[in-house]
Amino acid sequence: MPTKPPPTGRSWRRIVDRTPTCTPAKPLLAAFDATGQSRYLDRAEQLARNITLRQAGLADGLIWEHYHADWSVDLDYNKGDKTNIFRPWGYQPGHLAEWAKLLLILDRHAQRLTDPDWLAPRTAQLFDAPMTRAWDNEHGGIVYGFAPDGGICDDDKYFWVESEVFAAAELPARRTGADEYWQWYQRIWDYSWAHFVDHQHGAWYRMLTRDKPEIQRRKIPRWKNRLPHHGRVLRSAQCDTGLSATPASQS
Repeated sequence: MPTKPPPTGRSWRRIVDRTPTCTPAKPLLAAFDATGQSRYLDRAEQLARNITLRQAGLADGLIWEHYHADWSVDLDYNKGDKTNIFRPWGYQPGHLAEWAKLLLILDRHAQRLTDPDWLAPRTAQLFDAPMTRAWDNEHGGIVYGFAPDGGICDDDKYFWVESEVFAAAELPARRTGADEYWQWYQRIWDYSWAHFVDHQHGAWYRMLTRDKPEIQRRKIPRWKNRLPHHGRVLRSAQCDTGLSATPASQS
């Protein structure tokens, strides 16, 4: 029976660019946790390998955001358009950190995987990239995007990037005990606590400019504040091997 050809044109563009490559891995891992069925874990590993190794191999070892219909890298899509924050050009530190976190979650199930040895070293590589290239040494915080040449292409700072990165720092910190991960965790959390959290009215601001003279006063939508990013921070910590749900400050 012939297989249906992949979508082309605008329909394919919507599929490839609207959703970050890390998004499909999350429900697959959740489905495995809920059912214990290996097919979900196997599919999550296949996706992780294809994106963080195969596709990254086409983009200097990091994960690009946009692709053509044949999965070749599209280096021109939205280039120079800083306003398109949902389909941004450049490497996204927040998505690199999310993939680092997801690889370590996969690594928890190493005994169920055929070849898990690549997960830990790849995690370190994907975590190190945003730290070395996207951390703002002058003002603090992680910027939104950087270019293939290492330059910053979007120096604004968004709440979800900071929360995803310190979540990604906590997993290897607890897994390896390495001080460098705890130092990054504390540094990013201190910045977020000082600048993103509204201590008078609660919740987080959505975006800051690089040196913080202009704060986007609009808060994070309630559903986004509580579920996708901050919720995953808590889930990552609670689900890690040997870690209870007790906050670190109370343990």
